[in-house]
Amino acid sequence: MLLPATVNAALLFSPALDATCSAVANLPVRLLAAVSGGLDSCVLLDALVLSGKRPTVVHFDHGWRPDSGEDAAFVGQLAASYGLTFLEEKGCSAGNESEGTARKRRYEFFACAARTAGCCDLALGHHAEDQVETLLLQLLRGTGSHARGMRESESRDGLRLHRPFLWLDRSRMREHARVRGLCWREDRSNDDRRYLRNRIRHELLPFLEERFSPHVRRSLLRFCRVRIAEEEWMTELVRKEAEGNSLSIADLGHSPLGRQRRVVHLWLRRRGVPDISLADVESVRGLACGEQKGREYPLAGGWHAVRKDGEISLKHLALPCASINT
Repeated sequence: MLLPATVNAALLFSPALDATCSAVANLPVRLLAAVSGGLDSCVLLDALVLSGKRPTVVHFDHGWRPDSGEDAAFVGQLAASYGLTFLEEKGCSAGNESEGTARKRRYEFFACAARTAGCCDLALGHHAEDQVETLLLQLLRGTGSHARGMRESESRDGLRLHRPFLWLDRSRMREHARVRGLCWREDRSNDDRRYLRNRIRHELLPFLEERFSPHVRRSLLRFCRVRIAEEEWMTELVRKEAEGNSLSIADLGHSPLGRQRRVVHLWLRRRGVPDISLADVESVRGLACGEQKGREYPLAGGWHAVRKDGEISLKHLALPCASINT
Protein backbone atom coordinates (compact mmCIF):
# COMPACT_ATOMS: atom_id res chain seq x y z
CA MET A 1 0.00 0.00 0.00
CA LEU A 2 1.02 3.63 -0.45
CA LEU A 3 1.42 5.87 2.58
CA PRO A 4 0.61 9.60 2.49
CA ALA A 5 4.30 10.52 2.55
CA THR A 6 5.00 8.57 -0.64
CA VAL A 7 1.95 9.43 -2.73
CA ASN A 8 2.55 11.29 -5.99
CA ALA A 9 1.14 14.82 -5.56
CA ALA A 10 -0.47 14.61 -9.01
CA LEU A 11 -2.63 11.75 -7.82
CA LEU A 12 -4.26 13.97 -5.22
CA PHE A 13 -6.22 15.60 -8.04
CA SER A 14 -8.07 12.34 -8.74
CA PRO A 15 -11.85 12.91 -8.59
CA ALA A 16 -12.17 9.77 -6.45
CA LEU A 17 -9.64 10.98 -3.88
CA ASP A 18 -11.25 14.40 -3.89
CA ALA A 19 -14.67 12.82 -3.21
CA THR A 20 -13.51 10.47 -0.44
CA CYS A 21 -11.25 12.97 1.32
CA SER A 22 -13.86 15.70 1.10
CA ALA A 23 -16.39 13.32 2.66
CA VAL A 24 -14.24 12.82 5.78
CA ALA A 25 -12.82 16.34 6.00
CA ASN A 26 -15.16 17.54 8.76
CA LEU A 27 -14.78 14.50 11.01
CA PRO A 28 -12.86 14.88 14.30
CA VAL A 29 -9.09 14.46 14.17
CA ARG A 30 -9.24 11.83 16.93
CA LEU A 31 -11.77 9.07 16.29
CA LEU A 32 -12.19 5.33 15.93
CA ALA A 33 -12.23 3.74 12.47
CA ALA A 34 -13.96 0.36 12.09
CA VAL A 35 -11.82 -1.61 9.65
CA SER A 36 -12.81 -5.10 8.56
CA GLY A 37 -10.03 -5.42 6.00
CA GLY A 38 -12.42 -5.13 3.04
CA LEU A 39 -12.22 -2.54 0.27
CA ASP A 40 -14.60 0.01 1.79
CA SER A 41 -13.05 0.19 5.25
CA CYS A 42 -9.49 0.23 3.87
CA VAL A 43 -10.39 3.20 1.66
CA LEU A 44 -12.05 4.86 4.66
CA LEU A 45 -8.88 4.50 6.73
CA ASP A 46 -6.68 5.79 3.92
CA ALA A 47 -8.96 8.81 3.33
CA LEU A 48 -8.93 9.63 7.05
CA VAL A 49 -5.13 9.57 7.18
CA LEU A 50 -4.80 11.57 3.95
CA SER A 51 -7.11 14.16 5.51
CA GLY A 52 -4.90 14.57 8.57
CA LYS A 53 -6.91 12.42 11.01
CA ARG A 54 -5.34 10.13 13.61
CA PRO A 55 -7.85 7.31 13.96
CA THR A 56 -7.62 4.38 16.33
CA VAL A 57 -8.21 1.29 14.20
CA VAL A 58 -10.76 -1.16 15.65
CA HIS A 59 -11.48 -4.65 14.33
CA PHE A 60 -13.93 -7.29 15.57
CA ASP A 61 -13.34 -10.86 14.40
CA HIS A 62 -16.59 -12.83 14.57
CA GLY A 63 -14.64 -16.04 13.98
CA TRP A 64 -17.16 -17.29 11.44
CA ARG A 65 -14.57 -18.26 8.82
CA PRO A 66 -11.39 -20.33 9.17
CA ASP A 67 -9.37 -17.48 7.64
CA SER A 68 -10.90 -14.67 9.70
CA GLY A 69 -7.75 -14.52 11.81
CA GLU A 70 -5.85 -13.59 8.66
CA ASP A 71 -8.20 -10.61 8.23
CA ALA A 72 -7.39 -9.46 11.77
CA ALA A 73 -3.65 -9.84 11.15
CA PHE A 74 -3.97 -7.89 7.91
CA VAL A 75 -5.79 -5.02 9.63
CA GLY A 76 -3.22 -4.99 12.42
CA GLN A 77 -0.40 -4.70 9.89
CA LEU A 78 -2.32 -2.01 8.03
CA ALA A 79 -2.72 0.06 11.20
CA ALA A 80 0.98 -0.37 11.97
CA SER A 81 1.93 0.83 8.47
CA TYR A 82 0.17 4.11 9.22
CA GLY A 83 1.61 4.27 12.73
CA LEU A 84 -1.87 3.97 14.28
CA THR A 85 -3.13 2.29 17.45
CA PHE A 86 -4.92 -1.00 16.82
CA LEU A 87 -7.61 -2.55 19.06
CA GLU A 88 -9.12 -5.93 18.28
CA GLU A 89 -11.38 -8.58 19.76
CA LYS A 90 -12.36 -12.07 18.64
CA GLY A 91 -15.85 -13.39 19.26
CA CYS A 92 -16.67 -16.88 20.43
CA SER A 93 -19.38 -17.60 17.86
CA ALA A 94 -19.42 -20.85 15.94
CA GLY A 95 -20.98 -18.99 13.03
CA ASN A 96 -24.59 -19.75 13.92
CA GLU A 97 -25.60 -16.39 15.40
CA SER A 98 -28.01 -14.08 13.60
CA GLU A 99 -26.97 -10.92 11.79
CA GLY A 100 -28.66 -8.89 14.52
CA THR A 101 -26.78 -10.70 17.30
CA ALA A 102 -23.50 -10.32 15.42
CA ARG A 103 -24.10 -6.59 15.01
CA LYS A 104 -24.92 -6.29 18.74
CA ARG A 105 -21.66 -7.98 19.73
CA ARG A 106 -19.70 -5.83 17.32
CA TYR A 107 -21.09 -2.59 18.73
CA GLU A 108 -20.53 -3.75 22.29
CA PHE A 109 -16.87 -4.14 21.38
CA PHE A 110 -16.81 -0.72 19.68
CA ALA A 111 -18.27 0.85 22.83
CA CYS A 112 -15.59 -0.82 24.97
CA ALA A 113 -12.89 0.28 22.51
CA ALA A 114 -14.20 3.85 22.74
CA ARG A 115 -13.79 3.81 26.51
CA THR A 116 -10.28 2.39 26.16
CA ALA A 117 -9.28 5.02 23.59
CA GLY A 118 -11.08 7.85 25.37
CA CYS A 119 -12.88 8.73 22.16
CA CYS A 120 -16.55 8.24 21.28
CA ASP A 121 -16.57 9.10 17.53
CA LEU A 122 -16.63 6.05 15.24
CA ALA A 123 -16.24 6.20 11.45
CA LEU A 124 -17.85 3.44 9.35
CA GLY A 125 -17.33 2.65 5.68
CA HIS A 126 -20.98 2.27 4.57
CA HIS A 127 -21.61 3.58 1.05
CA ALA A 128 -24.57 4.20 -1.28
CA GLU A 129 -25.04 0.54 -2.22
CA ASP A 130 -25.15 -0.38 1.49
CA GLN A 131 -27.77 2.32 1.97
CA VAL A 132 -30.04 0.85 -0.71
CA GLU A 133 -29.67 -2.67 0.71
CA THR A 134 -30.46 -1.42 4.22
CA LEU A 135 -33.63 0.29 3.00
CA LEU A 136 -34.84 -2.95 1.39
CA LEU A 137 -33.94 -4.90 4.55
CA GLN A 138 -36.02 -2.51 6.63
CA LEU A 139 -38.97 -2.76 4.26
CA LEU A 140 -38.84 -6.56 4.16
CA ARG A 141 -38.66 -6.72 7.96
CA GLY A 142 -41.70 -4.46 8.35
CA THR A 143 -40.14 -1.55 10.23
CA GLY A 144 -43.02 0.69 9.19
CA SER A 145 -42.47 4.42 8.71
CA HIS A 146 -38.90 4.09 10.01
CA ALA A 147 -37.76 2.40 6.78
CA ARG A 148 -35.43 5.09 5.47
CA GLY A 149 -31.95 3.55 5.39
CA MET A 150 -29.09 4.77 7.57
CA ARG A 151 -28.25 8.26 8.79
CA GLU A 152 -24.94 9.93 8.04
CA SER A 153 -24.51 10.45 11.77
CA GLU A 154 -26.33 9.12 14.83
CA SER A 155 -25.74 8.11 18.44
CA ARG A 156 -25.66 4.49 19.57
CA ASP A 157 -24.46 2.87 22.80
CA GLY A 158 -22.60 6.04 23.81
CA LEU A 159 -20.94 6.28 20.38
CA ARG A 160 -21.28 8.99 17.75
CA LEU A 161 -21.45 7.09 14.47
CA HIS A 162 -20.25 8.72 11.26
CA ARG A 163 -20.90 7.31 7.76
CA PRO A 164 -19.08 9.79 5.52
CA PHE A 165 -19.35 7.66 2.36
CA LEU A 166 -23.09 7.01 2.67
CA TRP A 167 -24.02 8.84 -0.55
CA LEU A 168 -20.93 7.82 -2.56
CA ASP A 169 -21.02 5.01 -5.13
CA ARG A 170 -18.74 2.08 -4.41
CA SER A 171 -17.03 2.80 -7.72
CA ARG A 172 -15.46 5.79 -5.93
CA MET A 173 -13.95 3.45 -3.37
CA ARG A 174 -12.51 1.22 -6.09
CA GLU A 175 -11.03 4.18 -7.93
CA HIS A 176 -9.53 5.55 -4.70
CA ALA A 177 -7.95 2.15 -4.03
CA ARG A 178 -6.59 1.95 -7.59
CA VAL A 179 -5.06 5.43 -7.48
CA ARG A 180 -3.49 4.80 -4.06
CA GLY A 181 -2.39 1.24 -4.80
CA LEU A 182 -4.27 -0.13 -1.78
CA CYS A 183 -4.62 -3.80 -0.92
CA TRP A 184 -7.59 -5.34 0.87
CA ARG A 185 -9.13 -8.68 1.85
CA GLU A 186 -12.14 -10.24 0.12
CA ASP A 187 -14.76 -11.61 2.54
CA ARG A 188 -16.21 -14.77 1.00
CA SER A 189 -19.17 -14.62 3.39
CA ASN A 190 -20.47 -11.70 1.29
CA ASP A 191 -21.57 -14.32 -1.24
CA ASP A 192 -23.31 -16.55 1.34
CA ARG A 193 -27.00 -16.56 0.37
CA ARG A 194 -28.07 -17.67 3.86
CA TYR A 195 -27.91 -14.02 4.87
CA LEU A 196 -30.82 -11.84 3.82
CA ARG A 197 -28.61 -8.88 2.90
CA ASN A 198 -26.65 -11.05 0.48
CA ARG A 199 -29.84 -12.32 -1.15
CA ILE A 200 -30.95 -8.70 -1.58
CA ARG A 201 -27.54 -7.82 -3.10
CA HIS A 202 -27.16 -10.79 -5.42
CA GLU A 203 -30.77 -11.71 -6.23
CA LEU A 204 -33.39 -9.04 -5.48
CA LEU A 205 -31.59 -5.94 -6.75
CA PRO A 206 -30.40 -7.55 -10.02
CA PHE A 207 -33.97 -8.82 -10.56
CA LEU A 208 -35.42 -5.34 -10.03
CA GLU A 209 -32.82 -3.81 -12.36
CA GLU A 210 -33.50 -6.36 -15.09
CA ARG A 211 -37.28 -6.53 -14.88
CA PHE A 212 -38.29 -3.02 -13.78
CA SER A 213 -35.60 -0.33 -14.15
CA PRO A 214 -31.82 -0.23 -14.59
CA HIS A 215 -31.92 2.90 -12.40
CA VAL A 216 -33.65 1.27 -9.43
CA ARG A 217 -30.69 1.80 -7.07
CA ARG A 218 -30.60 5.51 -7.87
CA SER A 219 -34.36 5.77 -7.30
CA LEU A 220 -34.19 3.96 -3.96
CA LEU A 221 -31.28 6.12 -2.85
CA ARG A 222 -33.31 9.22 -3.68
CA PHE A 223 -36.20 7.76 -1.67
CA CYS A 224 -33.83 7.40 1.32
CA ARG A 225 -32.90 11.07 1.12
CA VAL A 226 -36.57 12.10 1.02
CA ARG A 227 -37.54 9.80 3.91
CA ILE A 228 -34.64 10.94 6.11
CA ALA A 229 -35.66 14.58 5.62
CA GLU A 230 -39.29 13.76 6.40
CA GLU A 231 -38.31 11.84 9.51
CA GLU A 232 -36.25 14.77 10.75
CA TRP A 233 -39.35 16.97 10.39
CA MET A 234 -41.64 14.46 12.15
CA THR A 235 -39.07 14.05 14.90
CA GLU A 236 -39.22 17.79 15.56
CA LEU A 237 -43.00 17.52 16.02
CA VAL A 238 -42.65 15.11 18.96
CA ARG A 239 -39.24 16.07 20.31
CA LYS A 240 -40.46 17.67 23.56
CA GLU A 241 -42.65 14.67 24.43
CA ALA A 242 -39.67 12.33 24.07
CA GLU A 243 -37.10 14.38 26.00
CA GLY A 244 -37.94 13.21 29.53
CA ASN A 245 -36.61 10.23 31.43
CA SER A 246 -40.12 8.73 31.41
CA LEU A 247 -43.31 8.78 29.32
CA SER A 248 -46.64 9.87 30.76
CA ILE A 249 -49.18 7.11 30.15
CA ALA A 250 -52.03 9.63 30.14
CA ASP A 251 -50.36 11.96 27.62
CA LEU A 252 -49.45 9.06 25.38
CA GLY A 253 -52.98 7.69 25.45
CA HIS A 254 -54.45 11.01 24.29
CA SER A 255 -52.30 11.07 21.14
CA PRO A 256 -53.21 9.61 17.72
CA LEU A 257 -51.74 6.18 17.04
CA GLY A 258 -49.09 7.42 14.60
CA ARG A 259 -47.90 10.05 17.06
CA GLN A 260 -47.77 7.47 19.88
CA ARG A 261 -45.49 5.26 17.82
CA ARG A 262 -43.18 8.10 16.87
CA VAL A 263 -42.96 9.37 20.47
CA VAL A 264 -42.14 5.90 21.80
CA HIS A 265 -39.57 5.22 19.07
CA LEU A 266 -37.80 8.55 19.56
CA TRP A 267 -37.90 8.23 23.36
CA LEU A 268 -36.32 4.77 23.20
CA ARG A 269 -33.70 5.98 20.75
CA ARG A 270 -32.87 9.01 22.88
CA ARG A 271 -32.38 6.78 25.91
CA GLY A 272 -29.84 4.67 23.97
CA VAL A 273 -31.90 1.54 23.24
CA PRO A 274 -30.40 -0.13 20.13
CA ASP A 275 -32.10 -2.07 17.30
CA ILE A 276 -35.60 -0.74 18.00
CA SER A 277 -38.19 -2.81 16.14
CA LEU A 278 -41.85 -2.10 15.48
CA ALA A 279 -42.61 -4.98 17.89
CA ASP A 280 -40.66 -3.12 20.62
CA VAL A 281 -42.60 0.08 19.99
CA GLU A 282 -45.92 -1.77 20.07
CA SER A 283 -44.98 -3.60 23.26
CA VAL A 284 -44.07 -0.35 25.04
CA ARG A 285 -47.38 1.11 23.84
CA GLY A 286 -49.04 -2.04 25.14
CA LEU A 287 -47.51 -1.46 28.55
CA ALA A 288 -48.91 2.05 28.55
CA CYS A 289 -52.47 1.09 27.65
CA GLY A 290 -52.54 -2.15 29.64
CA GLU A 291 -52.58 -4.44 26.60
CA GLN A 292 -49.14 -5.87 27.38
CA LYS A 293 -49.21 -8.52 30.12
CA GLY A 294 -47.16 -7.64 33.17
CA ARG A 295 -45.46 -4.36 33.94
CA GLU A 296 -42.10 -4.89 32.28
CA TYR A 297 -40.86 -5.57 28.76
CA PRO A 298 -37.27 -6.57 27.77
CA LEU A 299 -35.58 -4.57 24.99
CA ALA A 300 -32.23 -4.88 23.23
CA GLY A 301 -28.92 -3.91 24.86
CA GLY A 302 -29.93 -4.90 28.39
CA TRP A 303 -32.76 -2.35 28.57
CA HIS A 304 -36.21 -2.99 30.09
CA ALA A 305 -39.32 -0.83 29.80
CA VAL A 306 -41.21 -0.64 33.12
CA ARG A 307 -44.74 0.63 33.90
CA LYS A 308 -45.09 2.27 37.32
CA ASP A 309 -47.08 5.13 38.88
CA GLY A 310 -48.66 6.26 35.63
CA GLU A 311 -45.40 6.38 33.72
CA ILE A 312 -43.21 4.22 31.48
CA SER A 313 -39.55 4.31 32.44
CA LEU A 314 -36.42 2.37 31.51
CA LYS A 315 -33.95 0.41 33.57
CA HIS A 316 -30.67 -0.97 32.33
CA LEU A 317 -28.94 -4.20 33.26
CA ALA A 318 -25.21 -3.80 32.61
CA LEU A 319 -23.76 -6.12 29.98
CA PRO A 320 -20.27 -7.61 30.40
CA CYS A 321 -17.59 -5.70 28.52
CA ALA A 322 -15.54 -7.76 26.08
CA SER A 323 -11.82 -7.82 26.77
CA ILE A 324 -9.75 -5.88 24.24
CA ASN A 325 -6.47 -7.23 22.93
CA THR A 326 -3.99 -4.59 21.90
